[in-house]
Amino acid sequence: MAWLKTLAETYDTYASLTGVEKNGQAILLPISHSTFNAQVEVMIDLDGCFYDAKKLDKGKNAITVIPVTEDSAARSSGIAPHPLCDKLCYVAGDYTKYTGDDKEKYYEAYMELLEDWAESEYSHPMVQAVYRYLSKTSLIQDLAMCKVLELDEDGRLTDHNKIQGLGQTGANVRFRILGGGTPQEVWKNQELYKKYSEYYQKKAGEEKLCYVSGKIEACSDKHPSKIRNSGDKAKLISGNDESGFTYRGRFTTKEQAAAIGYDTSQKAHNALRWLIQKQGYTRDGSAIVCWMANRDMQVPDITKDSINSCRHIDGFGFDFDNPDAYKAPSTAKYDTGKYFAVQFNNAINGYAGKIKADDKVAVIALDAATTGRLSVVYYEEMGGRQYMDAILDWQQHCKWRRSIKMDSAESSKKRITCTCAPSPRDMALSAFGVQRSEWLEGDEKLIRATVKRLLPCIIQPGAEIPKDIIRAAAQRASMPQAMSDFVWYNDVLCVVCAMIRLNYEREGKTMDNFLNDNLNDRNVLFGRLLAVYDYMEQRAMFEYDDTVKVKDGRTTNAKRYWNAYSSRPARTAKTIRENLLAYERRLRPYELKRFEDWSGELLARLGGNGFDNTALSEMYLPAYYQQMKYMKEAFHKKEIQEDENQEPEK
Repeated sequence: MAWLKTLAETYDTYASLTGVEKNGQAILLPISHSTFNAQVEVMIDLDGCFYDAKKLDKGKNAITVIPVTEDSAARSSGIAPHPLCDKLCYVAGDYTKYTGDDKEKYYEAYMELLEDWAESEYSHPMVQAVYRYLSKTSLIQDLAMCKVLELDEDGRLTDHNKIQGLGQTGANVRFRILGGGTPQEVWKNQELYKKYSEYYQKKAGEEKLCYVSGKIEACSDKHPSKIRNSGDKAKLISGNDESGFTYRGRFTTKEQAAAIGYDTSQKAHNALRWLIQKQGYTRDGSAIVCWMANRDMQVPDITKDSINSCRHIDGFGFDFDNPDAYKAPSTAKYDTGKYFAVQFNNAINGYAGKIKADDKVAVIALDAATTGRLSVVYYEEMGGRQYMDAILDWQQHCKWRRSIKMDSAESSKKRITCTCAPSPRDMALSAFGVQRSEWLEGDEKLIRATVKRLLPCIIQPGAEIPKDIIRAAAQRASMPQAMSDFVWYNDVLCVVCAMIRLNYEREGKTMDNFLNDNLNDRNVLFGRLLAVYDYMEQRAMFEYDDTVKVKDGRTTNAKRYWNAYSSRPARTAKTIRENLLAYERRLRPYELKRFEDWSGELLARLGGNGFDNTALSEMYLPAYYQQMKYMKEAFHKKEIQEDENQEPEK
C-alpha cells in the first residue's frame, strides 16, 4: 500500500494544479472527476435553449473532463449515468423515438441524478441550463436538424454513419454554455469542478478503516480506470468476481482484504494518471514514471538515455534544442564529443545540487496483467540525493559514444553524436530486437519484461546488468549482416558495449585502460584482431568516385564472417586473412606495414594464450571497438603530419 499512500501525498503536494490546464499538459483531475473522448459538442444558453452543435475530431481536443459517481466511473454494464456529460442514450430524451432501442430507464436515471445536483446547494447556473435543455427531450432532433447526426430514409438514427470511427448511437456528448459574452466550456470551469466535488462528498457512504491512510473514512470498493490514457479500461484495484473466489477462503468480505478510502483512492489514481500523461514512459503495454513526491520539482527520467532524461526539466541549464552550441571550438574532422559531454555533466551536477536532503523520489512501473487488469511490477522509494547519486553513477559507468535522437518523435531526424548512457528500451532492443523497417522492433511482452529487469540496475547502487541480457545483445551484435550498418553499429554494438562497461567498471576497473589491462586475454585479443582485419579491408576500399562516394561499397570479409568468427575464431581468422591478400596491393606501404605490425603482435600474443576455436565471450566486442578507434586515430595523426609537411604549390 506504500505506493497508494505516496501517490495520495503527491496529489496533496500538487493540489494547486487541480483542474488547471497549463502549457497544453495533462490536467490533474479534481476528486470525483474523470475523462472521456467526446464526439459531439452541444451549445446552449443559460435558459436552456439550443443554439448550435458540432462534431469533434479525434485527438486531444476531444478529451473532456467530466464529473462522475463511484458507480459511473467503474461502469462496464448496467445503468450508471455520469452527472453531466454522458453518452447519447443517457442524455437524449428522444433516443428511443429515433433508434427504436428502449433506453428510457437510462434517460430517467440520468435526469434524476442531474436534477438532484441542480436543485442542491452546490448547484451551478451551467448545470441548471443543461437540465432545462435536456428536459425538453429534443436533443437528437436538434442534432439532426444541424446535420451533426444523420438519419436514414425512415428517420431513424443508425450506426452506418460514424463519428471518430464510432457509431452515432454511442456518441459521447459534452456541453458549452452561452452567457457572459463568451461561450463557457463546462469541462473547463474551475467553479463547477469544486461545486461537484463538494456535492458528491456529502453523499459519502459508510465509514471504515482505510488501509492506506489509517483513518476512519468513507471507503470504496470501486476504483478508477483510465490510468494510462483516456481509453484505458484496466484497473489496478478490483475484486468484483465473488464467484471466482478472489478473496474467499481467507476473508469473508472483500473489505477485509483491502479497504481503501474514497478520497484516498481518488487522489492516488488521479495523481498516477496525471504523472503518466505528463512525464511517463508508455510503450509496449507498460507504463513507468518517476517523480518527486514531496515538492514541485522535476527529476531525470530513468526510462530515457542520459541526454534526453533531462530534456523535460525546466531551467536545467542546457540547450537541448541547439546541441551545436556545445561543439568544441576549432573542431577537427573527428569530433570526440567530449566538450558536449563535459557541458552536460556540469549541467546535471549543478541540478543535483538543488536536491534537498529530505526530498523523496518514487518510481513505479505498471504492466497490463490482462485486458482489464493492471499490476504494479516495480515500485521504489528513495531520498532525492540517493536517486540523483544513482543516476549520476549510472550515466558515468554505463555509457558509450553513439548517435542519439534529440527528440522523442519516432520520425525525428535530429541527432547528436556523444558519449551517453542508453535507455533501458535501447538495451532491451539491442538484445531482443529485429530490424524489420528503419529501426529495431521487438516482441512487446519480451521488451517490457526486459525493461522491468533493468530498472533496479539503474536505481540500486552496485547492481549489475543481468548477464543473460548482455549475452543476448552480444549475440545480436555478432550478426551485423542481419541489419543495416547504422543500426548494427549505433543501436546494437555501442549499446552492448555500454552494458559491458557498467559490469566491468562495477568490479573496480576502468574501460579507459581496457586494452592495456587485458593484453593477454584471448577474447580481447581476438576482438582486436577482427578490428585489424576489418579496418585493413576498409582502408583498401577508400577510393572515391566523382560524387565523393566510396567506389567499392561491398561488405567487408570481417562483417561477412563475423558470426562464424565469434563461434570459431581461430579457423575463421585464417579464412578472413586469406581473403585479404587481394586487397594488400591497394594499400599504401606505410598502411600495410602498420596493419602487419598490429596483426603480428596480436597473433604472437594469441600463440601462447588460446589461439583455438573456443567461442568468444562478449568481451571481444569492446576490444573490437577500441582497437578500431585506436587505429583510426593513428592514421588520422599520420595524415595530418603529411598535410603539414607537404610543401605549398608554387
